[in-house]
Amino acid sequence: MRSPITPFAAAGLALAVLVALLAAWLVAGTPAAVRGNLPAPASASAPAADASPVAFTLERGSSAGEVGRRLEELGIIRSGRQFELLARLTGLQGSLSAGDYLLPRGASALTVLHLLTVKEAVPVLRVTFPEGLRIEEMAVLAEQAGFGPRDEFLAAVARAKLPPGLAEYLPPGADLQGYLFPDTYIMPVGSTMDDLVAYMIRTLDERFTPELRAAAAARGLNPHQALTLASIVEREAVLPAERPLIAGVFYNRLAAGDRLGADPTVQFAVALDAASVQRYGWWKKDLTIVDLENPSPYNTRLFPGLPPGPIACPGLASIEAVAYPADTDYYYFVADAKKGDGSHVFAVTFAEHERNIALYGAP
Repeated sequence: MRSPITPFAAAGLALAVLVALLAAWLVAGTPAAVRGNLPAPASASAPAADASPVAFTLERGSSAGEVGRRLEELGIIRSGRQFELLARLTGLQGSLSAGDYLLPRGASALTVLHLLTVKEAVPVLRVTFPEGLRIEEMAVLAEQAGFGPRDEFLAAVARAKLPPGLAEYLPPGADLQGYLFPDTYIMPVGSTMDDLVAYMIRTLDERFTPELRAAAAARGLNPHQALTLASIVEREAVLPAERPLIAGVFYNRLAAGDRLGADPTVQFAVALDAASVQRYGWWKKDLTIVDLENPSPYNTRLFPGLPPGPIACPGLASIEAVAYPADTDYYYFVADAKKGDGSHVFAVTFAEHERNIALYGAP
C-alpha cells in the first residue's frame, strides 16, 4: 500500500515540475517545444541565415550576465537573459571557462553554455594588430602568432584582391598598404596567411561603412584617399580627442593647395630604403635635413597634397576623424613636449605656431 502524498511532498513535486518546465523553456524557448521532447543542444535552434562562426573572447572573472549580454550583441544567441538564467539554473555560472572561442551564430543558449564550460573543441590562433602599423610590421606579429612565416604574409597580401567599392579606387600598381584593418583576429588552427589577410580586408570593408565613405566623398576624397589621410592622422595623433582636430588641420592645408608637412610621411619615405630600415627601423625617430629633402612623392614636407597612398593601416577612429573632421581654423600644430603625454598645441597663424614651438616644442 502506497503512502499518501503529504502537502509538503506535493509542493516539492510541483516545484520540481516547475523547474523542469522552466529548464525546458530556457532551452527550447517556445511553449510548443516545452510540450514536446527536449532537443539536444546541437539542434536546439534553427540554423541562422549566416552560419559563419563568430570569434568570442571570454574574459576571466566575467559574470554570466555580462557574458550573456555580449553573446546577444554579437548575434551568437537570441537572448542574453535566457543564457544568464540557464547558467544559474544549471549551477554553471561559476564554471565559465576564460579563453578564445569560435561560436556558431544564432545558436541556442544551451549549446553556447556547453561550449563555454568545456575546453573549446577547435584550437584557435589569436593575433592582435595595433593601429598604425605597416604591413611589414603586421607580418612579424602574424608569424609570432603561429600563422606561418612573415614572408608568406607579405606574399598573401600581394595575392589578395579588394572587394568592389574599394578595388576600383586602388591606383594601378599600388599595394594594399592601409587596407588591412587593425583588430584582434581569432581563427582556427590551420588557418593560412591567405585566410588571415582575406579576413582583415573583409573587416575593413565592413567597418569602413558606406556612410563613412559617403562622408569622406562629400569632402572630396574617394576611399583610397580617405584611407591615405586616415593613415597620416593615425601616425600623428596620440590622444583620441585630437584626431578630428588634426584631420581638420590637414583638410585646411589641402584646401589651400599646401603641403601637409607630416613627419610620418617622411619616415615612410625614408623607410623605402632597405639600408635605413636595417639601421633605424620602419619609423626613424630623429629625422635629419637630408631626410626632410627626400624626393619620394610620399614626402609631404616637400610635395603638396596627399601622398600616393596610405603609409600605415589606420584604425576606425582615424577613419571616422577623416570622415567627420573638426570644423576648425587651425592650420598648425606641434607636440607638447612639456607635457610629454602625446598632446599637441594648435595655432591659426604661423606667428602663433612659432610661439608654440618656442614654449612647448622642447622638453
